[in-house]
Amino acid sequence: MYRNPIEGHPPMSYRSLAILFLFCVATTQANDYLPSKWWPSKWGADDERGALNHLTPAKTLAAAALINTGVIYDMGRVFEEEMPLFSLTPKERKFTLSVPGAPSWGPLGENKLLWNEDYVSGHLTQDGTQFDALSHMGTDLGPGGDLNKIRYYNGHTHAEIGSGRGFSKLGIEKVTPIFTRGILVDIAALRGRTLHCGEEISADDLKVALIRQGLPENVIEAGDALFYHTGWGEYWKVDNDKFNGCAPGLSDSAGDWVVKQQVLLVGTDNWSVEAIPGPDPKIFAPNHQKFLVENGIYIIENLDFAPLIEAKVYEFAFVVGTIPLKGATGSPVRPFAIR
Repeated sequence: MYRNPIEGHPPMSYRSLAILFLFCVATTQANDYLPSKWWPSKWGADDERGALNHLTPAKTLAAAALINTGVIYDMGRVFEEEMPLFSLTPKERKFTLSVPGAPSWGPLGENKLLWNEDYVSGHLTQDGTQFDALSHMGTDLGPGGDLNKIRYYNGHTHAEIGSGRGFSKLGIEKVTPIFTRGILVDIAALRGRTLHCGEEISADDLKVALIRQGLPENVIEAGDALFYHTGWGEYWKVDNDKFNGCAPGLSDSAGDWVVKQQVLLVGTDNWSVEAIPGPDPKIFAPNHQKFLVENGIYIIENLDFAPLIEAKVYEFAFVVGTIPLKGATGSPVRPFAIR
């Protein structure tokens, strides 16, 4: 059992250990594991949109053509205090909504009108159903401590764009509204069960599952939103420690295959697009690195696929918009599918 190095705290999950891992690897050279130069982007040295460049008016019109019933499927989870929360120490784990005054103002006027307002605090951009900006992940190419050696998508350095008040480039406000085709791959159905902690999903698994669902294995096109269902959502608010403790996800080679499909984004029902813990203890979150940092492919985590799975809807128009928090590394979202 891993122990939290902070005295008095309980054992840490793999999710919390991941943060400590990043601090540790930042102080060491591991050239054999570092990616080769990934910049400039194929969309130009000034690009901040990444795979959003695949989203053309023609792509959106093609997605809209999939709508023939008008049924909307909610893919987001409710933000509430009881949801799994991501932070390094238990004392930091909080999500709070308060209504000051309750009611907050009034009554005013002869019509006695009153109203309420909210204050919300918490780790909003990385808890619940959330969308990762391209500034969320970077790679330290130096010995550690040199902000000029930490690089993000398109080679931007932390010294150039990062600060304690947010990012001057690659912030979530650069993510414009998305309306594209969504493809859901039900890996839990392929396995006949919820995937296990650290269980990997191969590219062949994705292809076989697509065929099982009545779709060709080459159905994925540039600009699509690719989703995969692991069943991990069954632990949401039921066993938050297990939900946060580890995760099934795409293998490293499956991540490479996804990149070749030129998708706009990847989404799943847990907090990681790779298996945690992974097969190589020296490598952490390789798919986050190759998606966000190297290829500008966005990530949505903690999705709810239950409505789509129940209706057996695997191809659909997908819609999501982020909150344009200037310089933020992510955003809470409420994505939905239409068929």
